[in-house]
Amino acid sequence: MSDDSSPAFSLRFNLGRIPVVVEPMFWVMTLLLGLGFKDEPRLMVCWTAVVFVSILVHELGHAVMALTLGSSGASIRLYSFGGLCYHQGLGRWRNVAISFAGPLAGFLFAGALYLARPHLPLYGFPGYYIYKFLMYVNIYWGLMNLLPVHPLDGGSMVVGILGPSRYRMALSLGVFTAVAVVAYALATKDRYLAVLFGLLGVGCFQKLSTAKDLKPLEPVKVAEVEPDALARAWQALRSGNESEAARLGHLALSAAKPGEESNAARDLLAWVALADGNARAALSHLEKVQPPEAARPYSLAIAYEAADLPDRALPHALAALQKEPTEAVAALAVRLLVKAQRLDEAERTAREFAWKAPGKRDALLADVASARGDFGAAAALHASVFEATGHAEQAYQAARNHARAGEGALASEWLRRALDAGYDDFETLGQEPALAEARSAPEIAERLARHGKASA
Repeated sequence: MSDDSSPAFSLRFNLGRIPVVVEPMFWVMTLLLGLGFKDEPRLMVCWTAVVFVSILVHELGHAVMALTLGSSGASIRLYSFGGLCYHQGLGRWRNVAISFAGPLAGFLFAGALYLARPHLPLYGFPGYYIYKFLMYVNIYWGLMNLLPVHPLDGGSMVVGILGPSRYRMALSLGVFTAVAVVAYALATKDRYLAVLFGLLGVGCFQKLSTAKDLKPLEPVKVAEVEPDALARAWQALRSGNESEAARLGHLALSAAKPGEESNAARDLLAWVALADGNARAALSHLEKVQPPEAARPYSLAIAYEAADLPDRALPHALAALQKEPTEAVAALAVRLLVKAQRLDEAERTAREFAWKAPGKRDALLADVASARGDFGAAAALHASVFEATGHAEQAYQAARNHARAGEGALASEWLRRALDAGYDDFETLGQEPALAEARSAPEIAERLARHGKASA
C-alpha cells in the first residue's frame, strides 16, 4: 500500500508478506465499545490492546488462507467497523474457505490460550482481565461473525455454499437471522447488538430487493456452434442485443478449448450478465476462469463494483490500470479510490492520466474535492466541466456543491442552469437535503410544481 493510501496518522507495518494499515477510527470505535471501563483507565488500555490483537489475528486467518490457496497477494486494513482483508478472488469454494479461516484463527487462538492457562499469570491485574477479554472477543465475536448475515463471514460462506443460483435465498436467510438476533437483543436489552444486526439486516434487505439469481444454463451441443461466435457476440452486446450476445457466448464457450479460449468466452458472458444487471452471474463466470489470475482485472473490478463490493473491486481496478490504461479504466480506479478515501492517490491518478478531454479529469477531481469537504473547489470544477460540455448533470453537481458550501445564491443559479440544460432527475433533486433552500426559490419552486402536475 502506498504511504498516502490511508487517512493521516494511520499505523502501517508488515507481517511478513502481508501489509497492515490501522486507521485512526479503529482506535476510536474500540474505545467507544469499551466505554464501560471508562472509570478504569487500565482496563480500557487492556481492552483496546485485546481488540487490536484479536481482530488482527482474525484478519491474518483470512490473509494466510488466501495466500495458501493461491492468491498473488493479501493485505489487511483495520478501520472503524473492524477489519478487512483484501485478496484476489479465487473462486467460489476457495472463497468459502477464506471466509471461514478468520473465525477459525480466533477459535484456535482462544484454544491455545486455554491450554496454556496453567502456565499464564492469570491472577490479579492485568493477567485476569486480558485473558477474560481475549476469550470473550475471540469466541463470542467469532461465533457472532459466523451467523449467516451478509457481509459477515458466515453470510459470505452461505452465499458461496448456496451458489449464484440461490443468491436470493442466502440474502433472505440473512434478513431472517438479523431479525431474530435483533429480537433477542431487545429482549436482553443489548442495544449494541440490536443496532449492529438492525443495520446488517437492512443492508441484506436492500440487496435482496435488487438481487437476481443466476439461472442454470441448458447444455449446448457442439453441433450448434456458429462461425466467429465470440466476435459476433461482442458485436451484438455493443449494439444492445443482450439475448443474442448470450446465445452466441454460450455457443462459443461450448466449443472453446480450455484455457485462453474458454476464458475469453467467460469474460464475454460476464459482460452480458452485467448488461442484464446481474452482477452475481458476472462474478460466477469470472470465478470459473482458469487459472484464476487469468481473469481480466477490469471485468472483475466492474463486476465487484456492480455487486456493491467496492473494497474487492479496487485492487482489480488498480491492476487493470497497469494492464489496459484506458479512460474507462482510469475513471473506475479514481471512483473506487474516492470511495476508499484514498484521496491523494485518487487525485494523483486523475491528474497523471492522459485524458483526451480535460473535462473528464476535472469531473473526477471534483469528486475528490467533494470527498475532502472542499465543496467550493468541487463546485468550480463541475461548473468548468459544464461550460465545456453542456451536460446538465455537471450543472446540478455544481449547484449541489455550492449549497453544501453555504453559497445559497450560487446554488439557486446553478440549479436553474441545470434545469435549463435539461436536468430531469426530479426524484434525486427532491431528496437532496443540501438543495432545500434552492428548491424553495420562487422560479425553481414553480418549475418543480409544474413538473409535479405534469407527472400526475
